[in-house]
Amino acid sequence: MSLVSRRSAIKLSGGALLALSAFPIIKKTMAKEDLLSWEDFLQHCAELSTVQFDTDWDQDEYTLKIEKILQKLHIQDGHIQRFVENYRDRNPYFPEIRALHRESQFEISLIEFAEDELIPLHDHPDMTGVILCVEGRVKVEHFDKLEETSDNNQPLLQKERSLVMTNGDSAILTATRGNIHSLHAEKFTRMIDVFTPPYNRDRVMRSRYYKLDNQPYQDRADVYSAEVSRSPRFSTD
Repeated sequence: MSLVSRRSAIKLSGGALLALSAFPIIKKTMAKEDLLSWEDFLQHCAELSTVQFDTDWDQDEYTLKIEKILQKLHIQDGHIQRFVENYRDRNPYFPEIRALHRESQFEISLIEFAEDELIPLHDHPDMTGVILCVEGRVKVEHFDKLEETSDNNQPLLQKERSLVMTNGDSAILTATRGNIHSLHAEKFTRMIDVFTPPYNRDRVMRSRYYKLDNQPYQDRADVYSAEVSRSPRFSTD
């Protein structure tokens, strides 16, 4: 996932930048009366997501607002619980990803990891994402793609942050900040994410997986050359 499609298209407010740098991961406990029902949550998402059509869309400010209402979502709402009760581990070695809601402006998914399942490094072209850990424990690593490439013309990725998410933790990415990321569950884990805009045929076709070199590129701290694939399965040497 990334912050924005072009760096020049972003107008970062000081408050948004401060929040991103100081709180890359947020955990809150809400009183029951402060929680949002599923229908109220969808209405808020629909209203907030209209800003994506503005020419000066501030993706940092937007994702912080989505994160705030995602933290208020009532996880015990019947709509979510019906999906939870119907969980089946149908994809060995890869998490279950099911659509909770989808419309033209945004989509919401439920991701369920069996212990040790992994989504390798991947991107979300021109998309923002906000994710909430409902239960479990998952290691998440975020990278930014540099404009320069390696000597053999492979992309160079710089680590943006690394974190461990547990119950109640949330995190964000935009089209340009932390858009390339991986998730590795240390035990059974459930997460809910909100993507804006949603996947369409073009964004699916442009999405890629990345495999980092074992060592940093030319001894540069946290910068790695990466192999690119349309599949999460890379050949092993």
